[in-house]
Amino acid sequence: MKNNNDLFRKTRTHLSVMNSFILIIFLLLFIIGILGVLFYIIYNEQKLELEALTQQEINELQVSVPTGTSNHEGSLGNRGMYINYFLKANGDLIVGDEFLPSLRPVIIERVKGWNPDIIKVKYETFTYGNNQEIQFLIAAQNVFDKGAFVGTVYFGKDISYLWSMFQWFLAVLLGMSLLFAGIAIAIGQFMTSRAMKPITRSYRMQREFLANASHELRTPISILKSGLEVIDMEEGSKFSEFTFELLKDLQKEAKSAAKMVSDLMLLARSDAGVQQISYESFEFSQMAEQVMRSIQGFAHVSQIKLNLQTQGSILLFADQERIKQLLYILLDNAVKYTPHGGEITLSYGLMDAEHTQKLCISVTDTGIGIESEHIAHIFDRFYRVDKNRSRESGGTGLGLAIAKWIVESHRGSIQVSSTPGAGTSFTILLPLK
Repeated sequence: MKNNNDLFRKTRTHLSVMNSFILIIFLLLFIIGILGVLFYIIYNEQKLELEALTQQEINELQVSVPTGTSNHEGSLGNRGMYINYFLKANGDLIVGDEFLPSLRPVIIERVKGWNPDIIKVKYETFTYGNNQEIQFLIAAQNVFDKGAFVGTVYFGKDISYLWSMFQWFLAVLLGMSLLFAGIAIAIGQFMTSRAMKPITRSYRMQREFLANASHELRTPISILKSGLEVIDMEEGSKFSEFTFELLKDLQKEAKSAAKMVSDLMLLARSDAGVQQISYESFEFSQMAEQVMRSIQGFAHVSQIKLNLQTQGSILLFADQERIKQLLYILLDNAVKYTPHGGEITLSYGLMDAEHTQKLCISVTDTGIGIESEHIAHIFDRFYRVDKNRSRESGGTGLGLAIAKWIVESHRGSIQVSSTPGAGTSFTILLPLK
């Protein structure tokens, strides 16, 4: 149940983040679009005005080009936000008109050498006084008299107030974006909650069906299994060879079905959170030796050598029956997928992990191995790498799912590494307490 809760929580978090992210992206695109349109309108309006004034000044100069230096106000009348300079080809200032005389040296130095044949406009920032900044749009164009270049007109406008207004508007939009980002996150969570409801309802119905079906099937399968055993004991000697083989196949299928139902019941109870783990202290080495003895007969039939590598006595605080079941599952799998003459090794010992001592259990075989594309799915329920082989060996595809549940219920971890044709190794880490 814990794993499923984690899965739903991760899914809900992922969907919330994704929905919120999409809403925030649309919000940012809207803000960027608004700022872009606003900037274009303001800039284009100021540019057109500046180009018109520059053209007017050029027309006046072409009628009568001044020959000496002049500091008069020209056509501007010193209106408080414009500058107007006319530099001759040799660099002499002929017309100088500005609302702030201290800016003249800075501006002249910046624009000197900029001599476009058609009207060009660019943005410039100047610093004067006590590091005060002022923003300008400046237009420039060369002036010709009877085809001869005589100088360049520079016409500028102070747009500091527009820049400040634009920055203020940007700050307001950013503040609003933070507010709407919070709203977007809330909407994302609401949308996720609505989207997850049918999923959780479907999963709950599936879980309940699995539990109910397993419970209802357990009794008739047990009766069928017992009845076949009785028939075998009392009437088996009277059957023909074909009927006797058929009876054995039925017993095998009934046994497999009973095991599958039992496994399904275990998983269903774990999903429902009612499968309890009973902790107790026990000697792990003694239990491992017992499991190895139990599996020895099964392995001997396939001429598989079993090895037990220990670190001596280890006291473990866990559910003894579940840990025993875990070892049975891993060793049983190893025997099924190890060819005749192979080896299986069960080793265990203490190791330091995450600043605490843990029991490290390893089950390694020299079997057929697992392809890399299957490793990520081997702990999924009913997943079988080789379906035909698993069916022949009585596998249901639930063993490793149960093994993973046992390990995670004890707050441990299980990992698998495998090389096709060389073997597989399962490594389990369990806390001692």
